[in-house]
Amino acid sequence: MNCLIVLSGVPGSGKSYFSNALKSQVKRDVYVISSDQLRLQMFGDQKDLSHDPIIWEEFYRLASEYSKKKDAIVVLDATNAKKMYRLGCIERYKKLYDQIDLVCFQLEKEIVIKQNKERDNPIPEDALLRLINEFEMPDDEEKTFFDHINIIKSHRTKQIINRYLK
Repeated sequence: MNCLIVLSGVPGSGKSYFSNALKSQVKRDVYVISSDQLRLQMFGDQKDLSHDPIIWEEFYRLASEYSKKKDAIVVLDATNAKKMYRLGCIERYKKLYDQIDLVCFQLEKEIVIKQNKERDNPIPEDALLRLINEFEMPDDEEKTFFDHINIIKSHRTKQIINRYLK
């Protein structure tokens, strides 16, 4: 059974931390597709958004390609801060994956600001605050589309990771 995990959270909320923890603890094949890493690999700068059409084309192509791996977990590591982006993932992949889960990061603003500053490539605080204010938490409609919705409010992710250890 293949599984797609859609991450949703502002920069500095712990998405990449979660992805790395999942990859190191799960015995199945885990493929992490990170929009930041694609920007860095393809164009040398993860903050450069000028090539985003190319980045997103590759992002979605990889998610489709990895869906062919029968027992794999594929993690979409991107902000996905709006409902329309998360539902777009469902529309694209509902026929390709046996299970599609959402992991949404809802840490306190002060923690996210601190963690953003500790990142290798922090985003400007004013941009981060704008993203925090515009972030949309999952609603009841989304609950009908995802197989599981997990809300993370701290770095205690072990319980969620344990669900994927099988």
